[in-house]
Amino acid sequence: MLGNDKHKAEQHSHTKLARFDFYYDRIKQGLTLLVLVATGVICLSFIVTLLYFHHLTQAQSKISDHQLRTDLLHFPGDDGLNRNVSDVTSEYDDSLNSLVVGPRSVNNHVVDALLASEDTSFYRHKGVLPKALFRAMFQDIFNAPVSSGGSTITQQLVKNQILSNEKTYSRKANEIVLAMRTEHVLSKKEILYTYLNIVPFGRDFKGNNISGIAPASYSLFGKSPNELNVAESAYLIGLLQSPYTYTPYHEDGTLKTKARLQVGIDRQHYVLRRMRVENKISEKDYEQAKHYDIAQHLQTAK
Repeated sequence: MLGNDKHKAEQHSHTKLARFDFYYDRIKQGLTLLVLVATGVICLSFIVTLLYFHHLTQAQSKISDHQLRTDLLHFPGDDGLNRNVSDVTSEYDDSLNSLVVGPRSVNNHVVDALLASEDTSFYRHKGVLPKALFRAMFQDIFNAPVSSGGSTITQQLVKNQILSNEKTYSRKANEIVLAMRTEHVLSKKEILYTYLNIVPFGRDFKGNNISGIAPASYSLFGKSPNELNVAESAYLIGLLQSPYTYTPYHEDGTLKTKARLQVGIDRQHYVLRRMRVENKISEKDYEQAKHYDIAQHLQTAK
């Protein structure tokens, strides 16, 4: 009797084990199929996105390297510059136009502030950051809103010189392709100083729109870019994120109130913190610059 009970128990145990194996295999097969299908969908989406990306950028891809270089280096006031030299920044420095500037004419604080706050990987990337490529693909696949954040200085140069500010996937795709090409037709130094010569800085004390580090330096502080101190450099670079929000002047050129000026000061403090984090300035320089009274040094109409 005991033997029969033991035999029945063993049979029941084997049955349960067999049933477990059956369901385990079914679940395993189902999960494997699900993974294969998901992988296939992702791969297909990736291929379709690449083809669509290629379609969107076909027109810009036909621009020759020579034409791309010419378009990137052209800006108001550049008459007489020889763009065919190996390093156009020497032409900037030797220009008869004092509003066109190169490495010898711009304080290192300006460059340090720019790279620390806008593009810490400038000398390491090839025009775009890998995350920007993945973000662009994600936006297309999932129809997500197009973001303008995270652009490199190279991308910003392309956007300002060749493209527009519209937030579309087409514009972003062309920006990415042209930024990577730009790194082949311009040196890092040419990209950096061309950008500083063309980027918008908001308004001056006459209410006029200003572009370029030299016009901004003269208009806001009455001095050349080579004479800017740490605080002034950080303030000017801080304007770049949103020039007409952070500009210290109203549309008629009058100086904003202290409260309205504070948003620009807050942005300046962010740039200073980034400079400190990147070891571009000492703790002493950081504290001095943070307490520098920018408002007292801004130019106003006489």
